[in-house]
Amino acid sequence: MKSDQTIIRKNLMEQLNFITNLLGIKDKNIKILDYLDAGTHKEVIAKLDYPAPKCHHCLGQMTKYDFQKESKIPYLECAGYKTLIRLRKRRFRCKVCGKIAVSETSLVKKNHQIATRESPYDGYRRKSICLYFDSHS
Repeated sequence: MKSDQTIIRKNLMEQLNFITNLLGIKDKNIKILDYLDAGTHKEVIAKLDYPAPKCHHCLGQMTKYDFQKESKIPYLECAGYKTLIRLRKRRFRCKVCGKIAVSETSLVKKNHQIATRESPYDGYRRKSICLYFDSHS
């Protein structure tokens, strides 16, 4: 017999996986921690974490340092509400030279806070406009 905590934890993980799939987040290093309904918009609280890479400067081993302040990333509209991802990125510090690097993801360009994924409607609009101009030229 499973305990109530195990069942609750399993249901929570299923919900968070559903949110990840719904938003189309492909990066497996992004872990969704919570989901909030703020009334006017939805907020997804997540963190970006992965094993420490080699230093880009001296090729020394880096260590996990701490998390950066949350990036507030505007994302797609979902069910008529704007979605905001509050992403905490991991920072790494080199043991040799002391340089600090921030974790990167395909969701956001380096040193940016705007999501790279476009709305499915944008692609549809672009196709419609192209078809319109092709048929009228």
